[in-house]
Amino acid sequence: MEEVEMLKRRIKEMEKLVALMERKYEEMKKDNELLKKELTRLMEENKALWGRGYGGGRGN
Repeated sequence: MEEVEMLKRRIKEMEKLVALMERKYEEMKKDNELLKKELTRLMEENKALWGRGYGGGRGN
């Protein structure tokens, strides 16, 4: 019986860990989306600068 109680406690601990990992995963997904948006913005900005001839002296 003591073994069953120990297993139940371990299951509860694992469930808590899974919930924590799920929350962290969701946070990482949000961070990833923000980073993608920022990267896209920077790429567009870079493209605009290159289009105006600020290419560091190459091809100008």
